Amino acid sequence: MLDEACTEIEAAHTAAAPRGGEQGTPGQVGEALRQFFAIVANLDKTEGETGPILSDDVNQLGDYGLNLLLDLAAWAARLRLDRARRNVQAATLAAADWLLRHHGRIRSLGPVVDALADTANLTKDPRELTRMAAFMGAVAQACDDYLQQDLEKTNPGRPWRLLHLNRGIVATRSHDPVLMQEVFDDLVRHLPEEAPAFFEQGMQQMVALDYPAPVREVMGRYHARWKAHPTLH
Repeated sequence: MLDEACTEIEAAHTAAAPRGGEQGTPGQVGEALRQFFAIVANLDKTEGETGPILSDDVNQLGDYGLNLLLDLAAWAARLRLDRARRNVQAATLAAADWLLRHHGRIRSLGPVVDALADTANLTKDPRELTRMAAFMGAVAQACDDYLQQDLEKTNPGRPWRLLHLNRGIVATRSHDPVLMQEVFDDLVRHLPEEAPAFFEQGMQQMVALDYPAPVREVMGRYHARWKAHPTLH
């Protein structure tokens, strides 16, 4: 899918008659990404023969790949290539999964959060949503320490905030009360200042979308708790 996306983006960019000397073109980014995925595939193939991949190498490679994918997704958006952008996002989730499997730390969270959000919007199957919520939790645990410290609380668009809020929405849409409780507990632990508004909006959605009674019960319980104790940690 990534090769298909690269080809489509490169063709559209060429057809747009780009200026000479342009840096970071789709062709350059696409070639770098092909090399990146070839490297990680080779590392996976030879890992048993040469020993485990060093954590610093995993982190640096993951950061490099995710930033390249961010650049390519930006080109797809700029050229209005929705199918190509979705394919780039699928590759972004594959790169994040590679990082998780090798116990790496995620430093470039933005492209992963964007890919997860768009994928979730297209997902209806409760089982897929359950798996996605679990993956989002693993992503949160793998985030670098400075992301988990959440030092940019004044920025509502920070990826750490969006990851937890989106995970709460995905868990709700899964209709799994047990999963909802797990995810909501994570949300209030990491974003206590966001909890009252999240559960208030959640209760509005319970009515608007006629959620099943077990789902409404969990949302109602958290809403009542955080409405009564909005500063509770």
